[in-house]
Amino acid sequence: MTDKTALAVSTDQEMWDDKQLAALKQLGLANAPKADLAVFLHYAQRTGLDPFARQLYMIERGGRYTIQASIDGLRIVAQRSGEYAGQVGPFWCGDDGEWIDVWLDTKPPVAAKVGVMRKGFNEPLWAVAKFDSYNANTPIWRKMPDTMIAKCAEALALRKAFPNDLSGIYTTEEMEQAEVPTKPVITTVEIPEVVSQPEQSIVELNQLRTIAELINETTTLEVLRDNFNLSKLLHKVEFRMTDDSEPTTLHALFMERKKALESANG
Repeated sequence: MTDKTALAVSTDQEMWDDKQLAALKQLGLANAPKADLAVFLHYAQRTGLDPFARQLYMIERGGRYTIQASIDGLRIVAQRSGEYAGQVGPFWCGDDGEWIDVWLDTKPPVAAKVGVMRKGFNEPLWAVAKFDSYNANTPIWRKMPDTMIAKCAEALALRKAFPNDLSGIYTTEEMEQAEVPTKPVITTVEIPEVVSQPEQSIVELNQLRTIAELINETTTLEVLRDNFNLSKLLHKVEFRMTDDSEPTTLHALFMERKKALESANG
């Protein structure tokens, strides 16, 4: 790195200096082990990306740290290599498997693909990203599903084209699903005998609504079956998701979600 600012990372430094460590603490790495910080420094030196400009991140998940970059960061590394020769795509497809260059459907695409060209290669290096594999079901994924999955496909293709520079570095879009907080596993729920009557307390109603939301957010049949082994009594309790919505039951929501997941899996 040629930047001479106070936080600039040099290619010959062996560890973060005191100013850099203080800045890393402000970025959420106060408790990161020394060994993980050393690995992070190695990636910063290898890629030339600036962690203090948010081009490169180290993120903790479940006690382990992963190296992460923005899609622009991956593009910068590819461009600096001098071997980057552009891209083909992105393209998207639906259930019919037909690739198109613009996604106009209101439903999310099934997959996206991008080809990255590198000097000396006769063909683009293609990568395909399936929507179900990366969808984090966050507001931005719901609003721009085509853009988000295209970024995942591009990141896959860039790593395929430049493995020496980008191996082990994943983008925010690829890892966002892993950042979604884990929902508690529900096996049984204790409820009063008369829970569906108007005089039920707000706590009981909120409990039912919370379980209903968890059912609707479940993305696989296995998790659905494992997490919602609810009592028969609870399944039959009638309640409203909102004050002005039609009455429903957890059993009805469970079966509706099960049918949707079975349909999605073919």
